[in-house]
Amino acid sequence: MSGTLTQVLLKIFAYRFYREQSGLLLFLFVTIISYCFFINTAGVYQMEESTFYHLMLMMTFIITPVMMLLVFACWLIYSIKSWQYVAAQLQLESNQFLFYGITSFSKFEQFKSWFCVQLVISLPFLGYWLFATILGIIYDANVIPAITLVYILLMASISALLYIYLANRINKTRKTALVLRMTRGIIKPFSSLFMYHLFDRTKLIYLLTKIASLLVMTGILYIFAGNKQDLRVPYIIMLAIVTLHSVLIYQEHRFKETYLSFARNLPYSRFQLFFSFFWSYFLIILPECIWCLSKFPFLTAVEMLLFGLSTALLFRSILHLMGLRMYRYLLWVFGLFILSFYIIMFGMQRLSFAASLIISYLLFYHYYYKPETLIKF
Repeated sequence: MSGTLTQVLLKIFAYRFYREQSGLLLFLFVTIISYCFFINTAGVYQMEESTFYHLMLMMTFIITPVMMLLVFACWLIYSIKSWQYVAAQLQLESNQFLFYGITSFSKFEQFKSWFCVQLVISLPFLGYWLFATILGIIYDANVIPAITLVYILLMASISALLYIYLANRINKTRKTALVLRMTRGIIKPFSSLFMYHLFDRTKLIYLLTKIASLLVMTGILYIFAGNKQDLRVPYIIMLAIVTLHSVLIYQEHRFKETYLSFARNLPYSRFQLFFSFFWSYFLIILPECIWCLSKFPFLTAVEMLLFGLSTALLFRSILHLMGLRMYRYLLWVFGLFILSFYIIMFGMQRLSFAASLIISYLLFYHYYYKPETLIKF
């Protein structure tokens, strides 16, 4: 019987997910494959060395710890997007029958079916793991493929549990979050509204982001343990932290555009609004700031915080150019991450901080009161 449930869920969720997201997936696949196999070497390598060069490039993408962490971060963002998609599909009237069908199965059978659905949705990353496993067997590098397999099973299990929770509460009355009940009667500043929304509606995304952030911070610090005094290391850590939080930054923008669009008519100056974003992002990454203070000297931690907030503001400001188009936003975030990474590696991290802050304010100042202006790029 659970096989029938699996087939139904695959048709409704997994296959439709690929049908709607096929454009982006095809673009990413073609981009990565083209880069690995067809990038020119500018004549530096002989023809007979080209195959070795491309193999080493693929090895870098597949079995290096830094790329593994980057893939894990992308995988988390991809999984969050799939959770949002499944949650939205479950709320459609045409899918309300699932409430009666799914709940007739045991929780274990539901788990198996949803687990299979998430594995199918994650096929692009399963391909990464399979390729990494093959190379690991050939070159005796099995640690990263093994860690990746554990990550696959962990993410699929978390996704299955989340889907079970969502599917079994379709028609249930939603309770107010604990943080809202505890702060009832307290005057809430305008800039803090998203934080209450975050703990009320998107607690799971926030929690998973924090877990991923902790893993990335400790992983990077472990990799560069011998270069801890190098100022570039804390900047790279903070860049990774903010990039992981780009989904929460998007959620903040979406929340304000959806529920607080009237705020443009309130008597707040642009500078006050811009500073409110600064304050919101500080609260969001506060746990990471405390961790940084415990690992680095005070002045270095302050520099990390200012750099992280300026980068977060830049990510926030580019949303004024593209509205709620999340995939385009994530592509820009990835591009800015790569650019900032190389700027840091060349020792110009303070230049990156200043440029991010200035550009973000100029974009915000020019486009905040022009929500209908969308740039097609």
